[in-house]
Amino acid sequence: MRCLLLSLPLLFVGCTTDPGFTPAQRLSGEWTSAMDGSRVTMSPDGTWLYAYLDEDGSHVLPGSFEATWDMITFTTWDGRCADVEGRYDYDLSMDTLMLTLSHDDCPGREIRMEYAWTRAMRRDTPAVDAGTLEAISEQERSE
Repeated sequence: MRCLLLSLPLLFVGCTTDPGFTPAQRLSGEWTSAMDGSRVTMSPDGTWLYAYLDEDGSHVLPGSFEATWDMITFTTWDGRCADVEGRYDYDLSMDTLMLTLSHDDCPGREIRMEYAWTRAMRRDTPAVDAGTLEAISEQERSE
């Protein structure tokens, strides 16, 4: 009986699966906003470029992000919101990323982020390569 009770925690640990990629790798790629065509390029190393147009022209802002499996925190290094963190819950389904505001003191970023973002799919995206996106058929992966 004592042996059975001691082995139960090991059973739960042994059942967890490692997806083979980090949250930052899962989110890496180029994303386009359904709102206005803004683009965000996220890299697996936690850096990002945010490109958008407004009444003052075009802007490309570098920054960093930290991601868990359900939350992402953005920091832009330049511009009106330099060094202001924006925290969002997210839901990733296939090639669509939905962000839900948790806290962000940057009003321009807050407005743009809460729309659907669509990923430009690439074969070197770890989630695609691992097969977590069923939209990529076996035939497409073998080409």
